[in-house]
Amino acid sequence: MELRDINGRLELLLPETLDLPAASELRDTLLDALARDTAAELTLDASGVGRIATASIQVILSAAQAFSGAARRLEVEKPSEAFGAAFRHLGLGAELEKLTV
Repeated sequence: MELRDINGRLELLLPETLDLPAASELRDTLLDALARDTAAELTLDASGVGRIATASIQVILSAAQAFSGAARRLEVEKPSEAFGAAFRHLGLGAELEKLTV
């Protein structure tokens, strides 16, 4: 996973599969984005996600709280049907709506 800086905004294209092993890499990438000395928001492009594990959802929600605590915003852009369904299946549809732009 690679962070892109586009006009002062960080973007991350999420992979098709966000399973348990990918959750660790996602966590590291989000921590890197948070550690950057910038006020930039982070947008997660979830359009291509075909499968997401609970661990990756937990990482995203934890990162959103961390960004909020740093007076920054983490947003989800274009969530795929599978991405949204996984959040709803866990009863977290409202949480996803708060993050979706």
